[in-house]
Amino acid sequence: MGNDIAIDGTRFLINGRPTYEGVEWRGKRVEGLLLNSRMVQAIFDDDCPETRERWRYPDTGRWDPDRNTDDFCDRLAEYRSYGLLAVTVGLQGGGSVYTPDIYDRYDNSAYRPDGSFKQPYFDRLLRVLKAADAAGIVVIVNYFYWKHVQRIPDDRVIVSIAERVTDWLLGTGYRNIMVDLANEAGEWWHRPLFGRENIPRLIETVKSITLNGRRLLAGSSSGGGSELAAGKWLAAEDFSMPHGNGLMPGELRAKIHRLRESPEYVERPRPICINEDSIFTENLDAAVEEYASWGFYCQGYGSGYRDRMDWTVQPRESSFDTLSGYQTLPVNWAINDPIKRAFFERVRAITGGG
Repeated sequence: MGNDIAIDGTRFLINGRPTYEGVEWRGKRVEGLLLNSRMVQAIFDDDCPETRERWRYPDTGRWDPDRNTDDFCDRLAEYRSYGLLAVTVGLQGGGSVYTPDIYDRYDNSAYRPDGSFKQPYFDRLLRVLKAADAAGIVVIVNYFYWKHVQRIPDDRVIVSIAERVTDWLLGTGYRNIMVDLANEAGEWWHRPLFGRENIPRLIETVKSITLNGRRLLAGSSSGGGSELAAGKWLAAEDFSMPHGNGLMPGELRAKIHRLRESPEYVERPRPICINEDSIFTENLDAAVEEYASWGFYCQGYGSGYRDRMDWTVQPRESSFDTLSGYQTLPVNWAINDPIKRAFFERVRAITGGG
């Protein structure tokens, strides 16, 4: 339990020292950034019998949530050797296959509709926290994903979940934890609790919970395109998590500039940590040049998803060794294809593997 994440102004610190200490790239400061990757399916399972069969491993013919988590944990030291410092892991995961027959039915959530916890999810998350801590990696824990939160009808239950997850995370004793409360919160969730006016309430709930004088760093990511946190939302969060989905490098730069010009940011500058963007390393370059952390989002073929990258042009690969992406299940967590390799090599070029 030796990696304590903290914030000093616009910089991230680990164990009291700035990340990538002393590192510059192309004359730009890298020190204090937190380069990361979206790995939200690291503790995935599916309680829907019909869709669960979809995630079978090609080499065994069955789905195995423990294999998925253990394979992920086994790769963390390798990711760190390239200079990656954080991963985002979700208690309600993220989209694997977006066709309605799957997306509207699968059930990946650490919480039942009454708010009770499914203990195996937390057992797997504890394994991730332990392995990440040993590897020197921070875990950005996402509490809620819009698709699965719809199965929890009572807002009071959602607030209670946020409180109890925070208690649990603090109780693990691990300090390599940051909170992304709701993936891409906003009015589009069609739940007022996750809209712009109310998401600050949930962020403040997480921030208010302490153990031995310690609390978790918390915020909530905002959507891709032009979406940004603003007002009370921006004022509440410890660090900002704008997403870059669909943006070209110049558009991403403009979005970062807009965030920095917000009154709440000017009043209290803080780290900008994009924790979902794309596979495009030119966006990584642009973010670093603007002194913003950046998150790799590699969906994988066979998902029915497209933005700048079209993941619909071919079906899911038929062998485990060739499985693409880090979000379409089943996942091969290795750096096993040119897209993944290009990202990790770029991180190493920027950070020196630091």
